[in-house]
Amino acid sequence: MINYIWELPLGRGKGYLSNGVVGKIMEGFELGGIFTAQTGHPFQVRGTLDTQRTGITAWGYQVGDPFGSGTACGLTPATGSGYAYFSNECAFTNPPYGLASNNDRNRWYGPGFWDWDVTLAKWMSLNERVKAELRFEGYNILNRSHFLNPGTDSAGIGNLIGQGQFGVITATSTQPDGTTSARQIQVALKIVF
Repeated sequence: MINYIWELPLGRGKGYLSNGVVGKIMEGFELGGIFTAQTGHPFQVRGTLDTQRTGITAWGYQVGDPFGSGTACGLTPATGSGYAYFSNECAFTNPPYGLASNNDRNRWYGPGFWDWDVTLAKWMSLNERVKAELRFEGYNILNRSHFLNPGTDSAGIGNLIGQGQFGVITATSTQPDGTTSARQIQVALKIVF
């Protein structure tokens, strides 16, 4: 994560455009923002059977490359809309009865993301005691999608091998206020006295 604030060198008392009407108009500008880049969140692939007789479904058993080319293995293809995260659904199966899985908890990582939030503000003196700030803010300014992990169902069970949405990403993340992660732009005016 990189956070920055830069007071532009324009206007009275600065390095550029320090005189005249243009200098008065250009003074008081600030450019700021936050750039975030991160890997995806971990998740696990779950089977559909309790092959170790513990009372819970086992981790999926990996038998191939999940990002390689798929083969016909008899699984029901993913249904509905979404993006298939694993190109080979046949890479996973239930482990043999009595054997532990060769897959670990949180072994896989969902899609990573990067985000750029930008602010442009202008401070203006209305008189000796009153100042105003005109502020433009853009969140996710490049409008990059922030996808959630694949195949997690509404019950929170996890990624179940052979289920209709196994390995499929069907949603994007939301903001804390409930809005989408799509680009958002707002303008504000603040009076300080």
